[in-house]
Amino acid sequence: MAPSAPDAEPARAEPVAADSAPFTATVLEPPRAQPTRPGAYVSPTADEALRRAAREAQIELNTGIHRLLVVLVAGGVLYTCYFARELILPILLAAFFALLLSPLMRRLVRPWLPRWIAALLLMSLFFATITGIANALYPSAAEWAARTPQVLREATPKLKALLRPVVEASKVGASLSEIAGETPARTQQVVVQAPSRLGLLTTTPRVLASVLAVLLLTYFFLIYGETLLRRVLLLRPTWSAKRLTVDIVRSIQYDVSRYFLTVCTTSIILGAVTAGFLWMLGVETPLLWAALAALLNLTPYVGPMVMAALLFLVGLSQSPTIGAALLPAIGYLGLHTLESQVATPLALGRTINLNPLAIILWLLIWGWLWGILGLLLAVPMLVCLKIVCSRVESLHNWAVLLEK
Repeated sequence: MAPSAPDAEPARAEPVAADSAPFTATVLEPPRAQPTRPGAYVSPTADEALRRAAREAQIELNTGIHRLLVVLVAGGVLYTCYFARELILPILLAAFFALLLSPLMRRLVRPWLPRWIAALLLMSLFFATITGIANALYPSAAEWAARTPQVLREATPKLKALLRPVVEASKVGASLSEIAGETPARTQQVVVQAPSRLGLLTTTPRVLASVLAVLLLTYFFLIYGETLLRRVLLLRPTWSAKRLTVDIVRSIQYDVSRYFLTVCTTSIILGAVTAGFLWMLGVETPLLWAALAALLNLTPYVGPMVMAALLFLVGLSQSPTIGAALLPAIGYLGLHTLESQVATPLALGRTINLNPLAIILWLLIWGWLWGILGLLLAVPMLVCLKIVCSRVESLHNWAVLLEK
């Protein structure tokens, strides 16, 4: 047999020439992804990009739905507050009165004094104080109410003299519109009709029932407020939720009661100083205007403007010149500026730091919904809202927005 041929050497890898670029690209480049065709190959990078885009689109959709739900819920709350104000207002007034009296209630309660007796004593003292002030000021208020037509008649010529440039400008505008061929606006006659006796008979029981409901609810809030808080804590699922609830409630009790007491104290001081200033100017019944100044000072911005307008009318009825008539209003505005910019911020500090624009918008909303009572309750409700937003992490941005 012929000897077998030696095994063939393995083929050596030939070096790829530098000029064979198409062959090199064909060997080394992976196949391109074609996600548009069914069953085509998709690279991991493109697949991850598609998933990221889908997640971002879903997040944007959820954010839009969440914002729409927030708007719908806010509209529903405002609608309910407007049409159920006769039910909601007594409850809110009683809750805020209870918050105002809660520090005194805690100091008054003793082991030998039951809670219901302490609440009864506190409510009796509060009601007697309000009734005594009302009885003391009622004769002066009734006298000024009877003199209102005469005051307006005496103030009308002076107001016309003050507004004469504006009236002449309006006449010039009317004449120019007539020359241009425009028809002047028709004047409408407004008839003011006094309320009938039947209307008074039907309104008085409702007002008395609302006042009685506020008193009873305040009394029971003072007695069972702590018990209600403990029952609410039992409904919270976790210890952190219980602690957050206690923190919010205690902060509302402390801050709102502190705000009420501080504003009431500064308002009383402002009323006393206003009474002395009006007495020096010779204005009649300065105690009545001092009480109105203290009451209207509870409503920021709106109350002082109304009080300045009232003092201007009083000055017009008692002073021969416009300059002398402006003195009571200007003096009151100066005293109010000192109280609002110096005394109240020093007493409250930065614990209740609210944006003035937010306060004005809040006053407009609740004044439109609930009238005068809405103006009185607007700022305490805004304080409560800011406390809740500052304690809840998801609402913290709203708290920052409400700060000055």
